[in-house]
Amino acid sequence: LAAAAQLPPAAVPTAPGMLSQSALAGALVKAGTSAQRSALESKIRALYRRERHLPPRLVELASALRSRFLEFTAQIPSFLEDFMAIQEVLLPPPRGSTNKQLWDRFVVQVLAEVSVLDRSYALFEQMYLRIVDKLIGQAVEPVRSMTGPSGALVLSPMDPFREVQTAVICQRLGLLKRKVHFGGPHNLVHFDPVLLLKAKRVQEMDTYDQICALAKLLLVKFRALCQVLNGLKIEQIRPELSDNPELRTAVLELEAVWAECQFLLQQDTLDFITQLLDYLQKSGLSDDCRWQYRTALLCTEDALAVEVYEDDLKLCRTAMFETLPILVYLDEVIRDLENERQGGQPNELNLYREVFCPKDLRHHSLRRDFSKFDGQRVEKFKTFLMGDDPGMAAEESLSESASDRGQMRYFGMLYRQLKDVAAFVPADPSEVMQAATAPGDESDEPRARHEVKEAQRRRLVNETTASLVLPGEGSMALRAQGGSER
Repeated sequence: LAAAAQLPPAAVPTAPGMLSQSALAGALVKAGTSAQRSALESKIRALYRRERHLPPRLVELASALRSRFLEFTAQIPSFLEDFMAIQEVLLPPPRGSTNKQLWDRFVVQVLAEVSVLDRSYALFEQMYLRIVDKLIGQAVEPVRSMTGPSGALVLSPMDPFREVQTAVICQRLGLLKRKVHFGGPHNLVHFDPVLLLKAKRVQEMDTYDQICALAKLLLVKFRALCQVLNGLKIEQIRPELSDNPELRTAVLELEAVWAECQFLLQQDTLDFITQLLDYLQKSGLSDDCRWQYRTALLCTEDALAVEVYEDDLKLCRTAMFETLPILVYLDEVIRDLENERQGGQPNELNLYREVFCPKDLRHHSLRRDFSKFDGQRVEKFKTFLMGDDPGMAAEESLSESASDRGQMRYFGMLYRQLKDVAAFVPADPSEVMQAATAPGDESDEPRARHEVKEAQRRRLVNETTASLVLPGEGSMALRAQGGSER
């Protein structure tokens, strides 16, 4: 009865304040420009995804049940009067007596009204419970459809269809994440099964210990999710899937390691790690630089791993996410120019440029500028970059000569160009990671979404590769001699 009383006579938008479909359709007809039509069409698509309509028959039955219930309650005073008119006797009244007739008439009237109300109630209850059962079935269907393939993966390790079943689980896990918000810092909706194959191959490769550990953890968490799905009993699953603690924990743990592996388990990323290690070994990092890089990676907005002032933390992040990428990019450009001067061909494998930098004509302009630099000027420019704030250095060199001031201004111009091409925003790494794993808005242009993802991917890979060379426990320490750290 409470459910019938709460049912509205029309459609139920799930988002408060959302316009109805008819209102949007009317606005779409009146829209003049293509931009207005495009904006309204995106709103209509969002409305179709969020709005749910009740069957018209259920609304009719709810209205009939409310009417019957109100009519029944309106007749209760008359029933009470008829009942009070019957005299109270100790023995059953004889057949044909007035009390007997009054009692029979009262019972017939009450039963007739109750039967009419019961019929309306039964019709509404049957359809209402069918809809509830259907909704519960649709809610748990994503999990139910994953239990079969996951059980095969857990119980049949030699199954020849393991790859197919793994692909099915990854696909349905993405569909589950689209429908259910489990919480957590990431919101992945695409799970490529190829990543699991890469993780298995990494286990057989001679690569970095951290990468191997990350790949192993990905496989462990995926198997843990399969074991949880295989052990779930459908009749015990809560319809609100995010309220199942065991399932939520397994999904979030897999999502956390998947978010990192999808960026790191790539050949160009692993090749760049080798290049970065080689550069850092030859460049001779000072202790101050190492401390800055370590502080920038370990200190987030939520927790500070070391005690550091806010201004120092800002400088550390600038050194990590601006200066270091610029130096690596500059090293590629200089090596390419030196190879060309010695009669060789330009280096086609510029890993930093290929992995991190946008593809445009600014590279040609910067390469033309640095082709005029000799070795001494290159070292002077690197010293300029390693200052506390290269952007302000050109403005604060008033005590130097006019030629030096002009050179500092020129260095400042080059620094701004390099910053646009090769540097990253010195923000909290955890925020960038969350942004990189967030699904894009469907109203955005595909090219714009791709550029945003590429920028976030470059930033994430730069953070992780740099963490491999930080000194301290759990990280890969740089060796004074030796060519590679495998």
